[in-house]
Amino acid sequence: MKNKITKFMICFALGLTVQAGAYLYMDRVLFAPLASGDYDMSDVKDKVAEAAEKEGKKTFSKVNVKGKAYYSYDYKYMADVTADSVTIYKAENLSNPQKVDLKNQGVSFFEWMPDRNLALMALYPIHWNGGRWDVTLARYNPEGTTHESDAPIRDLPRDAKIVSVAYSTATNAVYMKMEVGKGLYRIYRTDANYDTRRIYVQTSHIGKIAVFYDEDRLFYDDSQKGIMYTFNGDDSSWRVISPPGAFRLVGLGDDKTIYAAKINSKGEAVAYYTGKLGVGFKEVKALPSPVDFNSVTVHMIHEAALQAASASTK
Repeated sequence: MKNKITKFMICFALGLTVQAGAYLYMDRVLFAPLASGDYDMSDVKDKVAEAAEKEGKKTFSKVNVKGKAYYSYDYKYMADVTADSVTIYKAENLSNPQKVDLKNQGVSFFEWMPDRNLALMALYPIHWNGGRWDVTLARYNPEGTTHESDAPIRDLPRDAKIVSVAYSTATNAVYMKMEVGKGLYRIYRTDANYDTRRIYVQTSHIGKIAVFYDEDRLFYDDSQKGIMYTFNGDDSSWRVISPPGAFRLVGLGDDKTIYAAKINSKGEAVAYYTGKLGVGFKEVKALPSPVDFNSVTVHMIHEAALQAASASTK
């Protein structure tokens, strides 16, 4: 009888030990939170941003969009933009949209500011019947009663349009890329005082433009020669910033990192580079085969830089 009790106690103790070990394994290994090295924090941020974007857009899913949808940074507003109309929907009142009075103008560019519910619209005379060709960059506040317009840019070549805008939310400096002919561009600058002027640059083949978020400093590239430049709005100085070879500007990061791609004679991207003013550039990834430059994004180069940095620490 005593032996049976002893065996029972031993089996019971072994069972508890095995069960405890199983729970410990599940708690410490199987279901344990990942260490920082087990995942990329940028991926987590991207997933959070994607979830917020999906939820924000869901609010406007019942709207019959006629053109292209543009969402404000907090998804409080959505703009339905066509070639000659802008209709703005408020998330809380979808049945009563605002139809923006464009004064019979066409829209060549539209974008919400990244930190406030204010839109930038580039307008041009879509129904031109002769006379001067004027182009305007307008600012529209959906929470106001009227939109506020910058001084128009006058006497441009016929069919000229603003096709891209780069701005600093801290300095209120806005740079406009103006198409004045097939593949030919100019740069204009305006500010909070509506002082609008042309910025004379070193090329008419302007590729991408970008600015620092807190400085009046423009970045652009020559899409034909593969040269990157920076323009200082404070003193109107400029200089070449690209390394030896042919490079195209891809964009800027919040930490003032400059993202660029090295290109071949066909204008295709063959390598990713990152750099900073006063420091220079470094290659973060050589591509196994050339790719279309227009398919390269800041996110792609940023991810390549993170992977390169992680590999160098191992």
